Amino acid sequence: MKRIGLRGKILLITVITPLSLGLAAFVTVNRNVRRHVDSSSIHESLEHSVLVFENMLAARGRALAGGGAVIARDPRFFSLLTLGADQRDSRFDRTVRGMANDFNGITQTDMFEVLDRGGRRLASVGEVASTPRARQPLVAKALRGTPSIGVIVQGHHQYQISVTPARADGRIVGALLLGSEIGERLAFELHDEMRSEVTFVSDDRITGTTVVRPRDRDALLASLPRPGAPVPDGVTKVKGEELTYITVTRRLPGSDPAGRQFFLMQRAIDPEAAFLQQMQRDLGLLGVVAVLAALLTVLALSDPITRPIQELVRRAQELQRGNYTHPIHLRSSDEIGYLGERFMEMRQHEKVYVSGLEEATRLKSEFINIASHELRTPISVIEGYRDLLAGGTMGPLLPQQEQALEAMREGIRKLTRIAEQATRVAQIKSERLEIHPVTQPVAPLIRRAIGGALASAPTRRVHVQGHTAEDLADFPLDGDLVVEAISHLISHGIRVTPDGGRVEVTAREEGGHLAIDVTDQGPGIPESYLSRLFEHGYTAQDSHEDHASHETGSAAPPIGFGITRGVAEAHGGTVSASNLPEGGSRFSIRILKTSPGELEAA
Repeated sequence: MKRIGLRGKILLITVITPLSLGLAAFVTVNRNVRRHVDSSSIHESLEHSVLVFENMLAARGRALAGGGAVIARDPRFFSLLTLGADQRDSRFDRTVRGMANDFNGITQTDMFEVLDRGGRRLASVGEVASTPRARQPLVAKALRGTPSIGVIVQGHHQYQISVTPARADGRIVGALLLGSEIGERLAFELHDEMRSEVTFVSDDRITGTTVVRPRDRDALLASLPRPGAPVPDGVTKVKGEELTYITVTRRLPGSDPAGRQFFLMQRAIDPEAAFLQQMQRDLGLLGVVAVLAALLTVLALSDPITRPIQELVRRAQELQRGNYTHPIHLRSSDEIGYLGERFMEMRQHEKVYVSGLEEATRLKSEFINIASHELRTPISVIEGYRDLLAGGTMGPLLPQQEQALEAMREGIRKLTRIAEQATRVAQIKSERLEIHPVTQPVAPLIRRAIGGALASAPTRRVHVQGHTAEDLADFPLDGDLVVEAISHLISHGIRVTPDGGRVEVTAREEGGHLAIDVTDQGPGIPESYLSRLFEHGYTAQDSHEDHASHETGSAAPPIGFGITRGVAEAHGGTVSASNLPEGGSRFSIRILKTSPGELEAA
């Protein structure tokens, strides 16, 4: 998976912040607006408006009753009502009317009527006069001594009236009727106060409304309950000409329960939904603008930060490839510039250090190569004299002398093997290992490797078994080198496998490769050694330490592993090692099948 670069991280972090804030704001506002637009929320708002209207209507009724009570206690008012019918004349009528006009100038009511003790009207100075039938129930109650407030219908209008009894010397001498219209004016006052459409209805006739469209008014009338049907408690949806209304219908407080006097509170849900959509669009647009602004800001600010860092990364990559002279173009004088200067100093120091290591490695390889070559001459001289002594050329030998010569033979064999291994390691490290591949069967090479490994450990009682697939074709190989590589792995298996154990060598063709596996029953390889098991940097001294370590039961890697790797890689192959779940180790060589000419050229 490709890693995200520094600029990408800056972009991601910078964009996530406004995006998260914008998303949170969008969700919050959207939830609140949806809650406001939701019909249940509108219903609650309308119910609140209904309660406000009913309280307003009750307060207006109390104001009418209060004004009527003040006027009814005025001596100028009730003294005229004490005159009997036989004492009244045209001058009396003018006096009563004048007095009524004076008082109505204070109350400013739509109805102002003075009634005698029989309920007959003596004067009416308001804009509208009531009919005896309409006012009779409330007037009768007042003449019995109880002030009354209610709603009457006069023509195509509704009025809220208050009837107050007038008393003189403890007896009722008449009544005062005050009334205000419930109609268009009140509807608009409520509309301005509560942002709801208001409609008053009397007997399927609208007496006042804030709804403008005629078809919407007709729809409202059609939604009213039929005569005798109960008024719905909840809300109803009324589809108008263009809008859909959430409507609450209630009886007009103070009206005759047997009549059809209603008021309706409405609110259109379409503008609320349109408001929600507009808010969503605006918030979405605002979020896009915020993200774009963040992107532009990051693009403008991130380049001065990431460009020098990317420059250092590229130079680090060149340094990894061994290029110590690639120029660094940093003109910054801040912390990035300081980092660049320290990087160049570090690169120069590393160049000197690596050059020293390379020179030391070269000298080491040359020394090993020369030493191993020079060792062959004294080893050959010693071996020649030992053979002369062993053959009796220089006289008969005692049994003790024969044992000493056998020990010399074993020591010469070990010195020869160390010199050969050192030469091979030097060739591998200096990349001078030459191979001469010949297409040949693999089975004889396996047998030679097993025989050589067994000969190098004559005292061990470990069974070594080889298996070669019957259908295994011939492969282009340098036989001597491959035998040496496999022999090192087998020898290692013999060393680490307890007596009575088994080492198995298998060879087969697998996916176009020659696959050779060597499996032992030793203690396994410590994980700390697996990563550097096949390094080339082991010397003869490492081999001695390794041998000693196996004598004590540990598992340090011998010099032969580096040789095995060099031989495998020279054939264009690989070598690997792993521990088996049941115990022991498996070493695997994989060599790609190709022609001898191509292999030698490579």
